[in-house]
Amino acid sequence: MERVREALAEAEDVLRRRVIGLEQYLEALAETDAPAVVADGVPRRKPVGPRRAVPHRDNAPGTEVLSVDYQVLMAAAVEAGADGL
Repeated sequence: MERVREALAEAEDVLRRRVIGLEQYLEALAETDAPAVVADGVPRRKPVGPRRAVPHRDNAPGTEVLSVDYQVLMAAAVEAGADGL
């Protein structure tokens, strides 16, 4: 039973990372499909820049929805308190 629980936890972690990756992919597609800025009558595509590692979320339930790596970073930030990292 313990092996099944561990396998399930690992599968849920993989799924969580894939969902985040899909959200980033869809966000990038939305940016490239955005209306072009027109200057001098020549349409130009929006330049592609760095992407956020974690997309902004409204009404997020908490850090437990983040990947394990980001949970560790958030815990370090909380432990640092007002002094910063």
